[in-house]
Amino acid sequence: MNADKLKYISLCILVIQTTTLVLTMRYSRSEKTEGPRYLSSTAVVVAELLKALVCFGLVFYQSSNTRQFKMVLKTEIVDKPVETLKLAVPSILYTVQNNLLFVALSNLDAATYQVTYQLKILTTALFSVTMLGRHLNATKWISLVVLMFGVALVQVCCGTHQLPDVDGSNIKMNVILKC
Repeated sequence: MNADKLKYISLCILVIQTTTLVLTMRYSRSEKTEGPRYLSSTAVVVAELLKALVCFGLVFYQSSNTRQFKMVLKTEIVDKPVETLKLAVPSILYTVQNNLLFVALSNLDAATYQVTYQLKILTTALFSVTMLGRHLNATKWISLVVLMFGVALVQVCCGTHQLPDVDGSNIKMNVILKC
C-alpha cells in the first residue's frame, strides 16, 4: 500500500472515529434515563486504561517474548523516573481536558461542540509561531483564517435557530440535522 493511499485511509478513519465519539458522548450525556447518569470521570479513566492496555499489547506484540517485554517496560519506564514524571504534567492536563469535554458536550449541541473544538488547531498554530518561533506559509495561514470564520459562523447560526423541545427531542433533532 502506498503512502498517499494510507494517508487518506487514516484521515477517513480519524474523521469517522472523532465524529462517532462526539455523537455517542453527546447522546449518552443528553439522554433522559431512569436513575443517575454515569460519571464522566469514570468514562475518562476507563478510556485511558483501555488505551494503556492497547499500548502494552502493541509493545508485547513487537517484543519477541515475555522476557523482552518486561525488559522494555523496565528500561523505558522504571529506569527513567525523571522522564516518566515529565509525562505526568501533560497526562494530568489531558485528563482534565477530557473531563471538560464531557461538560461541554452536556451543555452544547454536537455541531457547535465539534466546530468550536477545532479551535485547538488555531491555538496550537499560534503558540507554535509565538513560542517555538516556527513559520507558517500563506496556505496554512489562510486555512487558519477560514477555520476561524467557520467557527464564528457556526456560533452565530446555532444561537438563532432552535427547534421546539418535545420530550428531549430537541437535542436529538439538532444532532441529526446539524451533522
